Amino acid sequence: MGISPKGIHHFVREGHRLHLRSDGSGTGMLTVDASRIVHLNSVAVDMAWMILSGYSDREAVGLMVRTYRVGRKRASSDLMKFGKVLAELILAGEKEPVSFENIDVREPFRTKVSVPYRMDLALTYRCNLNCGHCYNQSREKTELGTDGWKEVLKRIWDLGIPHAIFTGGEATLRKDLPELVGFAESLGMVTGLLTNGVRLADAGYLNELVLSGLDHVQITLESSNEDIHNSMTGSDSFRSTVKAIRNCVDAGIHTITNTTVTKVNREGLPDTVEFVHGLGLGAVAANAVIHSGRALEGDWSVTPEDLEITMLRLTETLDRLGMRFVWYSPTRYCSFNPLEFSLGPRRCTAGEYNLCIEPDGEVLPCQSWYESAGNFLEDDWDSIWNGPLLRYARDREWVDDECRDCVHFDLCGGGCPLEKQNGVPCRDSM
Repeated sequence: MGISPKGIHHFVREGHRLHLRSDGSGTGMLTVDASRIVHLNSVAVDMAWMILSGYSDREAVGLMVRTYRVGRKRASSDLMKFGKVLAELILAGEKEPVSFENIDVREPFRTKVSVPYRMDLALTYRCNLNCGHCYNQSREKTELGTDGWKEVLKRIWDLGIPHAIFTGGEATLRKDLPELVGFAESLGMVTGLLTNGVRLADAGYLNELVLSGLDHVQITLESSNEDIHNSMTGSDSFRSTVKAIRNCVDAGIHTITNTTVTKVNREGLPDTVEFVHGLGLGAVAANAVIHSGRALEGDWSVTPEDLEITMLRLTETLDRLGMRFVWYSPTRYCSFNPLEFSLGPRRCTAGEYNLCIEPDGEVLPCQSWYESAGNFLEDDWDSIWNGPLLRYARDREWVDDECRDCVHFDLCGGGCPLEKQNGVPCRDSM
């Protein structure tokens, strides 16, 4: 029996949101600002909980001596060392923390989890734009009411998931979005919003979301060229989107833009980064075309060769401006290896580290994989998590033997399963 209570615990330290999860089986996890995740053993979980809960050194050492049957000198030394590590973890940003024996450092994607790190909530499939490359299918879904979504949020929190992303469709079309953000905040959750930004051009509406507790925003900007952006979004949305970015900068909320790299906008991607930098942002994100929904109807995807050329040019611009770059797309490393561009390992985490809940409560492996694993409000969690669809996703049952034999497979994981489903072949298995 350990010291920390089983469950998820929320703390705020030095302006950072911390979530400590103790799973009751001798391990746990610390999440910093819903972006840095460290897996801890039972001793580290207990020390983190006591330090963050405000226990005095005397109280904490006494509990450790009684619980772990160690000497007071050893307990005091370990607590002091871990306290320094914890402080560094909180303040480290993108830096690697110092090592410590009670922090479990593992290879990427090797950690098995019983619940995802993040839950995406597709509040609605309605949208005020008409993007031809959108991964959403043209479909209507019955939408949960406000109370239904609050129950979803409560159950997510009770499962130990600290991070919820409001998405769609366009989540800002839900009149109750500020109320839902506020409810999530009252639980202790970190919340984000994926949006085209049109409604955030209204500074008053953005301020309502911020006051409700919204932590971060991602705004889709397809190009710094107004004509290209409007063409890709099927709407004269460029000026509203840019106004939204400016409003977010003025409001001081953590903001990043995202751009889908297509044949239409790839040449101007460095210019788009320059433009975003000029608006006051220090980070940008991008992804490849997702092989789902409306995107399947058009010729949007760039070739792997063109993607490499684009990334080389983009990297030069990012380095010159000192901007941080996030690449979202899981690709087959035989076609595009993110490690060669210092983008870090990228792999599909659908059905494992993230899930999506549809407007009617159905659970998807990710927000562009339209197969249901069950209904979040109607089915028990175990039947969803350990059901055939999510095990199919996690175990990568969709990957060919030729792909599994590749030297990159442990990190690559076979790329995006939606590519396989929609007939995009693996280069090395052809």
